[in-house]
Amino acid sequence: MILLFTILLLVLLATGLPVAFSLGMGGLFGMFVFMDGASAFTQIPILAYKALDDFVLTAVPLYVLMSQILLVGHVGDDLFELGNKWLKHYPGGLGIATIVACAIFAAITGSSVACAVTIGSIAIPEMLKRGYDRNIVLGTVAAGGTLGILIPPSIPMILYGAITDQSVGKLFISGVVPGIILTIAFIIILVYQCRDLPLEAAAPWSERWAALKKSFGVCCCP
Repeated sequence: MILLFTILLLVLLATGLPVAFSLGMGGLFGMFVFMDGASAFTQIPILAYKALDDFVLTAVPLYVLMSQILLVGHVGDDLFELGNKWLKHYPGGLGIATIVACAIFAAITGSSVACAVTIGSIAIPEMLKRGYDRNIVLGTVAAGGTLGILIPPSIPMILYGAITDQSVGKLFISGVVPGIILTIAFIIILVYQCRDLPLEAAAPWSERWAALKKSFGVCCCP
């Protein structure tokens, strides 16, 4: 029976069916065989309800919704502009601005994908235009995006806490210090990698305060 289930799963995967649906179809097949035929299917709504009957999991779609709202609202533009005005005169300034913007965005949405997409869509063209090496540019965005799963609130931490019955609050607290350390480490590595690039002129203080004022509400969200 296990061999038959394995063959069925491989066939479904080979047809291009997503992994989740392939596993689901395999599970339905197992229920049909081992739980008294078609009557076992009446248990599916109950199992689905019990799997989702966790108030912790309700936070996940809300964070996804927030990520989409921020993405459509071009909040990433404001965060990147804030980092750019305050940090562009340092070695690798635009890269540092990207990392900082990713860290702030991660503390709002908890999603690595949303973080990388939102900040990367702005940072990548700007950094390439300023002469940054393409590998450094892509590596900066990819590294900054990973902060979304570590700096709380983190969607993977919520899911892990719900699955393993652990305290989500304690998981969030455990991610604060490592998230800060990783952010600083990314900045140090970036400064070293960009040490030979020409420095840009510092932005006037009026522009810095204007960018901070524009992004103040977003920075206070975490």
